[in-house]
Amino acid sequence: MRLHVAMHVNKLLAKRAPTQAAATKLLGIAQPHVSELKNYKLDRFSLERLLRFLTLLGCNVEIVIRPKAGRRHAGQVTVSLA
Repeated sequence: MRLHVAMHVNKLLAKRAPTQAAATKLLGIAQPHVSELKNYKLDRFSLERLLRFLTLLGCNVEIVIRPKAGRRHAGQVTVSLA
């Protein structure tokens, strides 16, 4: 899930902050960390932190939990960008 959220963050960064210097100011993180994010080296980024980046990029984040349909044993997790 972190990878999917990071993909959306990077997509938005490409539009809103095309340089790493601009992304540094927008997200409030050091330039080496921006580089790690852009290269999907996500060890230092929790899901919560990535979701915070989405809010800093002007997105509302909504988490919806609902019963699964059907009789399968496991539900699923879906990440989408509207």
